[in-house]
Amino acid sequence: MGVGKSTLGKKIAKRLDLPFIDSDKEIEAIHGKSIGEIFGVYGELRFREMEKKFLDSLCVKDKFVLATGGGMPCYGNMMRKLNTLGQTFYLKRSPKEILHRLINAKKKRPLIEGLSEDDLLLFIENKLEERRDYYKRSLFILEREEQSVEQFEKIIRLLQTPQKS
Repeated sequence: MGVGKSTLGKKIAKRLDLPFIDSDKEIEAIHGKSIGEIFGVYGELRFREMEKKFLDSLCVKDKFVLATGGGMPCYGNMMRKLNTLGQTFYLKRSPKEILHRLINAKKKRPLIEGLSEDDLLLFIENKLEERRDYYKRSLFILEREEQSVEQFEKIIRLLQTPQKS
């Protein structure tokens, strides 16, 4: 949450002339409810089932850029499924940078609404710790300074270049 997956994903998709898909926005559109409402009405387990079903639907799509919710890779075998769909990237950021980004975000997030700055930092640190092993299964782990459209484009173009034997 708050690392810039959607913002960077849109820029990468535009540069590569590919469709951009935001899993949370797609799930909201399919179910006619915000992610917060889905959590409130159905609970997290049902939401994760919705994510899995959505992810399964992407198997028939051609090339695209996908921004997932932060928890998607951590449930079931979804990180493995993401890796089979294409190149996966973990946008690594420090807890303090994420805190700053969330505090200054235009979009408010129901999961963290009402938390003090100290509680929010603790929440971020705990989530990163819980999810670290899943995120590290990404095919690429990018530190903050490596997270540019140009860097992504360079990696993707290298992957598309046929290797000489």
